[in-house]
Amino acid sequence: MSAKTHMVLYAFITFALLPIPALSDDFARITTKQQYLDLVAGKRWYLGDGYAVSKRNGRMTGEFGGEKLKGAWAWRGDMWCRTLQTHAKNTDCLILSINGNQLRSVRKQGEGDTLTFTSN
Repeated sequence: MSAKTHMVLYAFITFALLPIPALSDDFARITTKQQYLDLVAGKRWYLGDGYAVSKRNGRMTGEFGGEKLKGAWAWRGDMWCRTLQTHAKNTDCLILSINGNQLRSVRKQGEGDTLTFTSN
């Protein structure tokens, strides 16, 4: 084995054995209505060019796709459930997690699509 090959092999093995830090997921799950009221309700949460506001009284407003958003929300067990009167016109319960000004929602009781909203 040449000296150059030996050096390349040594560098590769050394790099491969270095510890690689795990990717950190600093999102904290929201599991109670009170956490939701304290951390999320009343703020404007943006996704793309749209936004939503969940009011403390259980109502929702906002705008997505140039159309007004209207609906209601309720806390059920450890999930946030919303019923839309516009757009999809359905009820869905979501798992919510928060990290500072980012709110992650996972639709269909944690089995569906994941969306991340941002607040100011």
